[in-house]
Amino acid sequence: MKATQESFEQIATDYEPMIHHHIYKLGIRDPESEFFQEGCIALWKAYTRYDPEKGSFRQLANYMIRNRLIDLIRKHSTAMKREHDYLENHRNPELMINIEEMDDFLFWNQIRRLLTENQWKWVEHYIILDQPLTRLAEKEGTTIDAVKGWGKQARKKLRMELDQPVH
Repeated sequence: MKATQESFEQIATDYEPMIHHHIYKLGIRDPESEFFQEGCIALWKAYTRYDPEKGSFRQLANYMIRNRLIDLIRKHSTAMKREHDYLENHRNPELMINIEEMDDFLFWNQIRRLLTENQWKWVEHYIILDQPLTRLAEKEGTTIDAVKGWGKQARKKLRMELDQPVH
């Protein structure tokens, strides 16, 4: 049964402030009007379901709009929690790059081109990642002295490169 003899367009115009009131009272930021649209849908459902014997249309509209907005807030919260949980569970710390490393990417790329693979491993783990030499030696299945040798050769090569005049 319809709310009144009024058209839904008139009801929507009359109850628009109520939708905005609930959005404001629930502390919702709605830049894309998603919540406003949900309020309009709730108003439409109230309009189509209204039975004058069960109470006033205003009460029904108020109840349905508010609860529909709360449901959408819950839906958004659940989706954000799922996204957060997914990112936390699928994050690879070795692939995470902070902004300083991003800024230095070109610099480190140039350094890498000058060095052998093992010398670069020393620079990456000992200089960039600040890991102990023992960890690198274990990872590469070699001795600490070998890793120190990679570092010595890397420093020597980089000093020679820095001493050359820039063209």
